[in-house]
Amino acid sequence: MSAKDIWYGVLEAGEKSSPVVRDATLDTSEGKVYLYNYVRNQFIEYAKAIVEPKLRELEAGDITRDELDRAFNAASQAFTSSRKVRALTETKPATARIKDEADDTPDFDMEDEGDMEEFIDDD
Repeated sequence: MSAKDIWYGVLEAGEKSSPVVRDATLDTSEGKVYLYNYVRNQFIEYAKAIVEPKLRELEAGDITRDELDRAFNAASQAFTSSRKVRALTETKPATARIKDEADDTPDFDMEDEGDMEEFIDDD
């Protein structure tokens, strides 16, 4: 990740204003943006069109960049690892069986011998 992918600023939202960090590599889709919200100490997905006009650069009276960077880095490790786990669990297995419509063979459990009795002809 390069320094140009990281932006430090403030989300001005009245009483809910907060220093924020934007890591452009985390953006999920067009129209959405993830910001690390310092006050809430978590990453939050925002609608880009709504949040961008409320962002401004960090100023001298705001939190120091070093303090914001330390909090961001700690939260970033947890956030990116949880996203990787979630992405892996949301994918469907590649070996899922697709049942053919013409396949009308009854499914039964080989372990349950009681099911087999109806298929055995005792003439």
